Amino acid sequence: MVRTTTFSLLAALTLVPALAAQGFSLDKVGGGMPGLTSFQVRNGVPTNVYLILYAFTEVPTPVPSLGITLDIPDTYAGPSMDVPGFFGYLNAQGAANASISIPYDPAFEGLAMAFQAIQGNGTTWSTSNKVRVTVQTNATFADTLTQPSVPILSGGVVNLPNGEFLFAGGSGPVAQRYSSRTEEWELAGATFGVGILSQSTGLADGRVLFTGGLSLTNGQPTTAAAVYDPVAGTTTNLTMALPRAGHGASLLNNGRVLISGGLTTFDLTNPLSIFNGLTATCEIFDPVTNTIIPGPTMLEPRALHTSTKLTTGDVLIAGGLSLLPIVNVPTVSPTAYRYSQASNSFGLPALMNSARFFHSAAPLSNGRVLLAGGLTLDLSVFLQTGQIQDIILGTRSDCLVYAPSFLGFGTFTAVPGMQEGRAGAGIAPLPGGGALIAGGFRLTIDIPTQTFQIGTTATADVFQQGPNRLFATGSMSAARFLPLGVTLPDNTVLMVGGGPSNTEVWQF
Repeated sequence: MVRTTTFSLLAALTLVPALAAQGFSLDKVGGGMPGLTSFQVRNGVPTNVYLILYAFTEVPTPVPSLGITLDIPDTYAGPSMDVPGFFGYLNAQGAANASISIPYDPAFEGLAMAFQAIQGNGTTWSTSNKVRVTVQTNATFADTLTQPSVPILSGGVVNLPNGEFLFAGGSGPVAQRYSSRTEEWELAGATFGVGILSQSTGLADGRVLFTGGLSLTNGQPTTAAAVYDPVAGTTTNLTMALPRAGHGASLLNNGRVLISGGLTTFDLTNPLSIFNGLTATCEIFDPVTNTIIPGPTMLEPRALHTSTKLTTGDVLIAGGLSLLPIVNVPTVSPTAYRYSQASNSFGLPALMNSARFFHSAAPLSNGRVLLAGGLTLDLSVFLQTGQIQDIILGTRSDCLVYAPSFLGFGTFTAVPGMQEGRAGAGIAPLPGGGALIAGGFRLTIDIPTQTFQIGTTATADVFQQGPNRLFATGSMSAARFLPLGVTLPDNTVLMVGGGPSNTEVWQF
């Protein structure tokens, strides 16, 4: 009875005839409790009637009277009309906004709801895409609604249209796609497998650039590179001038990619040999010609540094393992440089408050950059004694905030307070200029066996500006080593890889 009344009312409305809009869409933001979950209806026909329907199950449902088929039941069509903002007229831009309040109730945890919008003018009707909302307590992690078919260890991510993300390189030769609208994973074809310490960079045209890493055959840095086209399903193999692992890669405003530094050789049996393979060279990938060309040379060689694109289009290269100029003594770099796309050169150094390598970096919404955690290394005694017990390793529990300056040097502000030291953490920007920092590892030396020991963590911290501060948030379900954090359009963060096969969402 409710359904008949609802659609009879819609059909009775007399409006100016109009064709159904192309790309009529529905999106969501939120899903946390307590709090508001917002919905955005877009790309409709101005002045059309719209209705956002909700349901607790999903089944294709034909509605012959409107000539449409829904992805969800229309059981709650009547109650949907009673939700403020769920029923009305599209504005002059063919859009509408609505929201619902979710109170805190443990019984709601994990409740999955589906939503879909319809629009029409009394004679012509159309449907939007379906969206899902899984209720989750704020500041906690929870498994995504579905899980990847193949575990994701690392790799890179490319933003696709309509809230979708392509993950490539971290599942061997398999690409996988995640939809933030429906909170589900699906396979996305074959791609290019990469090794540890490689870089996977999403290009402006939707392709993915893979560069370097430790070879899967001999464990050494490789010159291999490739471009994967997810639409065509093709992979174009390339070769860099030098082998690189632990290098940086950043997409520039002109569509090119700056590939910076890295290790050209690698030998785990000899800790100091890592410094013999450091390079200061850079290369640039040109997406127009699909070629890799020489780039500028940095003033210092470095690897395991961060490379972060600034809002100006420049790139901040910060920290990493390095060599002191002239004397070539192994060290951890306390410097950062800005690469200028306009001049294809590096500017003067900015001095960081504290040296670090294997740290994480994220661009903040106000043009600043957050550097989180990382490792410290003191080789001063070891270089005299040659005894591994004299290597002093540390894992940082602080962060640095980089602020650009007019002259191009830039300044760093220290922010202490992560709940534990972490290197190689997953990091993702948050609305309002903050960032989520999750997982990572601590590196120590076991003196009796003279081996490096890695301890991973599942904890997470939130960085917040105004004033700068760090505070603990909910932990992940398992510890993650070098995870990948991705900010989703609904303001949640997706955390993948680093060991566990499950993927998790952190609710803002």
